[in-house]
Amino acid sequence: MPDINIAGAVAIILGAVSVVWLLTSVVRTVVIPRPERVFLTATTFEAARRLARWASRSVSPQRRHRILGTFAPSVLILLPAIWSLGLIIAFAAIFWGMKVGGIQEAIELSGSSLTTLGFVGAPTFVTRLIAIVEALLGLGIVALMISFLPTLYSTFSRREVAVGRLTTRAGAPPTPVSFITRLHEIDGLDRIGDRWEEWEDWFVELGETHTTFPALVYFRSARLDRHWVTAAETALDTAAIVDAIGLVRRTGQADTMIRSGYLAIRAIADHYRIAPEPADDAHQAISIDRSQFEAILDELQRRGIMLQMEPDAAWHRFAGWRANYDQAICGLQELTGPVPSHWTEAFRDE
Repeated sequence: MPDINIAGAVAIILGAVSVVWLLTSVVRTVVIPRPERVFLTATTFEAARRLARWASRSVSPQRRHRILGTFAPSVLILLPAIWSLGLIIAFAAIFWGMKVGGIQEAIELSGSSLTTLGFVGAPTFVTRLIAIVEALLGLGIVALMISFLPTLYSTFSRREVAVGRLTTRAGAPPTPVSFITRLHEIDGLDRIGDRWEEWEDWFVELGETHTTFPALVYFRSARLDRHWVTAAETALDTAAIVDAIGLVRRTGQADTMIRSGYLAIRAIADHYRIAPEPADDAHQAISIDRSQFEAILDELQRRGIMLQMEPDAAWHRFAGWRANYDQAICGLQELTGPVPSHWTEAFRDE
């Protein structure tokens, strides 16, 4: 063991702390199955999101969709490179502190060890042990990413199946008017409770997966007129409208689905520190105007669907439901946007 001066000791300590910090970031991002806001991961995604938004600000909607749909998978590829580069620098500091040579020699030894290429040999027994540890960490990162990416894309695929199914039933982009009309034409709304059970399961999985794997929030559908936030909003609004205007006998299925939905959406919004809904919703301050809601009622009546409640009572009941998830939906639309919404004139059915 060579004599280590103060500068060398500081370099070793800083390098060791950096290694532990980087490994913690890797484990919390890839391994731990609970909501974790990891500084390095979150910062990387946020920087990439801002860059993608800036790059897509003056292009066509189709081009913007491609740019925003590419940045999240690109970051997933970039993260292992960031972790690996960080480990190379951290171990280089340790090797430099142990006097394996100058900075260049320390970096070469660290890079050789992490990549297991072995083009530089460690000079002493202790440094060889450290090189072995670094090589094992490098292999571990590769193994974790090999197992992590298929899991992530499998979850994404399951989410998109429901999003695509909603497009079939509610249009592209989906709207509550189309959803209710087609359900009425197919089943006469007699089996609408089955739909709420399907969406309740979807929301439960959404809340679990999109907080455990926050990167999924930024993954966009392949088509411009589809988005998981759009699907969530349409499903929740449709259930709220059906309940508000009394289209079917209340069985509690819509209530349960809406509750599971806003709990899931709020959990995701909390992870991204989106402002919560006001505790006092006596005034039911939501982003939707009553005129927008009444336009939906008018369209439903035009399509032959009769309302069972007065518009005033229906509005207050709908606003009461919407107040539970309004802030979270709007925040997620801003975070992942632009996102099609049935409340936006440009995305309504013709």
